[in-house]
Amino acid sequence: MDNELPQLLGNLTDRNAWAYVYAITMWAEKHDGKDYLHIVESDKLKSKAGRVLAERAADYLAANMVVGAECDPFEVVDHIGRAYIAERARQGFGPPQKKRDPNVTGAAFETSLQVIIGKLCGVIPSRTPDLRTLQGFELAPQGYHSRPDLVLFGPRDFRLLISTKWTLRKERIGTYLHESYFYRRRRPDLQIAFGVNEFQPNILGHLSTDPLVDRVYHVNKRMLLELYRPFTDVPPEQDVPQSSLIEDHKNAKDYRRWLQMRDKLFDLTDLFADITSLMNTPEQVLDPGPPGDADDGLGDD
Repeated sequence: MDNELPQLLGNLTDRNAWAYVYAITMWAEKHDGKDYLHIVESDKLKSKAGRVLAERAADYLAANMVVGAECDPFEVVDHIGRAYIAERARQGFGPPQKKRDPNVTGAAFETSLQVIIGKLCGVIPSRTPDLRTLQGFELAPQGYHSRPDLVLFGPRDFRLLISTKWTLRKERIGTYLHESYFYRRRRPDLQIAFGVNEFQPNILGHLSTDPLVDRVYHVNKRMLLELYRPFTDVPPEQDVPQSSLIEDHKNAKDYRRWLQMRDKLFDLTDLFADITSLMNTPEQVLDPGPPGDADDGLGDD
């Protein structure tokens, strides 16, 4: 992060932090002999819709990942995977049987966010601390939700918990919310957030609209909104038919879904700003209002 990536992506800032996360953590997997970025779960990449979404994501990254230049995203991502394979080779082992262990992805995501927050906010989150060492949880049941992902700011000043999930499965949302309920019951003042890279709007909707969750931060909200931008099949010179914007018409559903993601999700620039605000203002509570207009996926960088 200090040597190789700045030469490739430019110096780390709050605006290009997402590219650092992707360069470290994102990877590709092969289906029918072709590589696809792993932006949805493997079972989704087996479907045509999932592969089309991954192809559009690759196009977006090719144009936006390296400022001022086109790039091959498959050559820019997966630095942690390449380092892992190189280390195995150094020790005399062949490539792993699986392209990527989910635990490796999760650990890489947590660690990259931890380091980036430290560099941009001047405070390093604790990663997977023992829950019983944190203020307000000293008497928590042994082994129950015992290792939250990232916490700020310290054991005696525990105000923000960030649960990191590279992707989300619908059947696990209830578990995540149950954990949030456990934390909130013991510490009503605790701010509970999720850092995710999920690209399924319905799953994001379940998490981002639940009152147990203060904020959901997406690694690249701008790309998410671009991939699901509505009315792309309507020529620019034509108006969207009014009749298609009501009730159960596909246009209406797509637009409501896009607006929900725009209004309910936050991005990494919001995360860094929120951490700084919470750090400098002890009584600060995360504003439940919509994200700033710089994050709506429409404006210029």
